[in-house]
Amino acid sequence: MATAGVDFFRVDRSGATKRLLIVAGVLVTMGATTIGAHLVSRIEADVGHLISLLGGLLVISGLILGFGAMAMLLFENVYLLIREDGVLCHENGKETTIGWGDLEQVSVDGTTGFIVFERRGAAAVRWFAGKNAKEVHGRLEDARRKALHGLLRSAPAPANAR
Repeated sequence: MATAGVDFFRVDRSGATKRLLIVAGVLVTMGATTIGAHLVSRIEADVGHLISLLGGLLVISGLILGFGAMAMLLFENVYLLIREDGVLCHENGKETTIGWGDLEQVSVDGTTGFIVFERRGAAAVRWFAGKNAKEVHGRLEDARRKALHGLLRSAPAPANAR
């Protein structure tokens, strides 16, 4: 069952994944071309076997890189949930809940893309927001201000929802 909340943020890592997939595609293409290239030219058998072996290694490394990048994208479970009672930072199974009363300050490190939650009586929590860190920081400040005045409410579920 999904946790009800006011706002939800997930880090967009599609740019890095696209770059890895492009590199993987280039490796597979170069490897397949290298394997086929020795078949259309007359070279010695030993050199042809070496070229085919290197091409095969390129294909295999490209496939491993490509499928590994897709698996990392699918298995990553990192999000930030703004709720009526506080903020929930979820990082691959590890959840940290910070109540609005315990939150002293929210700041953003624009150079690294981290949002820093300063808490009362506990260590600061850093959450990676990526290139949207300033936007997420603005939403967090707005939600914090509303929560401290009792104005933060999640949308009610529709009457016909199951």
